[in-house]
Amino acid sequence: MSPEDMPDVAEDGGWRRWARGWRRRASWLPWLLPPLLIVAASFFVAGLAEERARGLSDARARERLTLYRETILRELEKFRYLPHVLARDPRAVAVLEAPERAMSTNRFLKDMAATVGADSLYVMDRQGVTLAASNFDSVGSFVGRDYGFRPYFLQALAGMEGQLYAVGVTTGKPGFFFARATPDRTGVVVAKVDMRGLERTWREAGETVVVTDRSDVVFLGTRDDWRYASLAPLTGESLAAIRSIRQYGDVRLPVLQAGPVDAEVMTLSDTAYRHARLKVGLLDWTIHYFTPLAEVRASRAVVWAASLTLILLYAIGALGFRSIRLGRERAGLRRDAAALRLLNRRLREEVDERSRVERELRDAQADLARASRLAAVGEMSAAVAHELNQPLAALGMFVSGARLYQQRGETGEVMENLDEIDALRHRMASLTQELKRFARPGESRIETVDLRECLKTSAKLLRPRVEETGARLRLLLPDAALVATTAPLRVEQVLVNLMRNAIDAGQVADTPHVEAWAGVRDGAAVIEITDNGGGVPEDLRERIFEPFFSTKPAASGLGLGLAISARIVEDLGGTLRVGAAAGGGASFVLRLPLDAEPRDEEAARGAGAGAGEPVA
Repeated sequence: MSPEDMPDVAEDGGWRRWARGWRRRASWLPWLLPPLLIVAASFFVAGLAEERARGLSDARARERLTLYRETILRELEKFRYLPHVLARDPRAVAVLEAPERAMSTNRFLKDMAATVGADSLYVMDRQGVTLAASNFDSVGSFVGRDYGFRPYFLQALAGMEGQLYAVGVTTGKPGFFFARATPDRTGVVVAKVDMRGLERTWREAGETVVVTDRSDVVFLGTRDDWRYASLAPLTGESLAAIRSIRQYGDVRLPVLQAGPVDAEVMTLSDTAYRHARLKVGLLDWTIHYFTPLAEVRASRAVVWAASLTLILLYAIGALGFRSIRLGRERAGLRRDAAALRLLNRRLREEVDERSRVERELRDAQADLARASRLAAVGEMSAAVAHELNQPLAALGMFVSGARLYQQRGETGEVMENLDEIDALRHRMASLTQELKRFARPGESRIETVDLRECLKTSAKLLRPRVEETGARLRLLLPDAALVATTAPLRVEQVLVNLMRNAIDAGQVADTPHVEAWAGVRDGAAVIEITDNGGGVPEDLRERIFEPFFSTKPAASGLGLGLAISARIVEDLGGTLRVGAAAGGGASFVLRLPLDAEPRDEEAARGAGAGAGEPVA
């Protein structure tokens, strides 16, 4: 305070009034210490809260990246086997030697694409010209187009598996291409997979995730405005390589940001994100997961809001305490009013918090219901595809046989094959109804049936497979009927799947040998199916009935057959076990309850050498 500001002590009472005012101001200094301490503590706590939020965000990002990677690999794995199988199927590659068969090959590829859910299938000659395609009858047909410049074609001709994600030159639609050369390398079979359905599934999660290629160009993800943009500036060599194979057509490839692609924080489209990434393990792809930085820093704002609330409460308390000095009664009333206001505030906060928790609970329940519906749809789709493939394979064999008999003029054999085809049609119609067991297992048709007839029907259905592989299938049936009250179509589904697996397992030997023994043990009907394959190792027997687990190569099946069979047997009140056959190979034992009426168990057990019924 300058001398000019000092009061004139000569004035009456001036000094005393100044002294009293200074004391009043100085009395407030101790009251300012707690708010200052709260502010200092808030700086420290806000930093810890933000650091913890970053840790939680990074952990969630790692979990989500792993999940997204698995969805990509699982989606592509479903179609990876197709080119390899079709390259060895005469119906698909005959056009390479006989161009006049192009139309039949076109129809076959169209039916196959519709069956397996592939976007398109096509066959190319050694020069890269498409000879047949599943979209032969559409405006953007591949037939006659030259795709010899595509890397997947060159890789397949070199004996490797061709792989490429690119925008279609003809259709303009993006997709993933799998390619395999024929065994004599006279041509290449290509399967194109549409991954837009996978993107739609990702968008439902409401997260920001994209996939980039080896040049850091975004080609898949939940942000359409980032598609075909680069997360880092492209080199001239990378840009030339992309243009040479026309991977993304003529689309301009803008740069989303100029910083390093591995930065933890990126600013994209004027929004700051916390960035995490993970290698897919396919074509040097990388998955990027972006969390808005505002979400990570929200905890800091919460801490500051809490500190300001504390300071406000402290100020209110200080004012309330000071008001005591103005009068006991007046101070008491104000103290009660302040307490009532604080109680109301807390009550409102509690009501708001409970409302928020209830909303989050309803949202979580809705998400769980949606996830359950998606899982049910996926399981049913996989089951339909798996269960219909076997009758469809038999149907194809009967059609081929009918054509051969027609050429020979054997009308009787043609009519017999047509009867078989009609029976298979009825079977597939019934089979699709039976697959509703995943939703309502109690609706299966139950009737009294002789299990020996189920075995014979199943063996008859497998006759094309037996003739194709040269397998020896032998039925050892008792003289007495094995009468059970059960669902015959489900039992046949299980038996067909078990015997088909046994034939496939026997491929390791020169000639597959499969035996199906039927009889009675301990008052129950028992059907034992054995093969001469490599058997099932003991450490895998507990997992053999799990969904999507298979001991076959990745391209030979989805691993659903035994899981579905075990579910069917359990619904029918029986058991299905796996063990080792006496002569080597695997043994699957199916037990079903017999009919309630007493049976001659000794007669049912009498399946000796003379009871053998060789099928092939």
